[in-house]
Amino acid sequence: QTILVFDLGGGTFDVSVLRMAKGVFEVVATGGDTALGGDDFDHLLADWALQQGSRQALSAQDKGALQMAARRTRESLTDHAHAVLHCPLDDGDLRVDITRGQLETLARPLLERTLSALRKVLRDARVQRDDVLGVVMVGGATRMPMVRRAVAEFFGEGGTSRVLTNLD
Repeated sequence: QTILVFDLGGGTFDVSVLRMAKGVFEVVATGGDTALGGDDFDHLLADWALQQGSRQALSAQDKGALQMAARRTRESLTDHAHAVLHCPLDDGDLRVDITRGQLETLARPLLERTLSALRKVLRDARVQRDDVLGVVMVGGATRMPMVRRAVAEFFGEGGTSRVLTNLD
């Protein structure tokens, strides 16, 4: 039985292929992207919001506040189709409306990086998509609907039933 662990945390992305043999899981292959995580989705959203508002975050305080606002907005879009990124900056408040669809379009290149790493790990493990019994989603960024949907679509027919709930 082959299980895949898809771990998209705040700072890194890891994927592992595990095989159960005699009641023990054996790690068959691991990979990922140490320069990709939920924080990258937040940075992307923060930069986009500044651009939409024709603004700049100059101070370290502004940058930190904007990152926190972007994270809250990204998390809100997990459960809602629309959100407002609101952040007080040194030169006044920034308010930008965003839809889940807009975020998904912006973040598509980041999501593609996870799928590319996923393909490579499966190749390294010499495992076909259909051989994967289940996918365990770990890390807060895996709660994003676009991530869950992409992983389910990657595994094709019956893929949704193989994507298990988050463990964090």
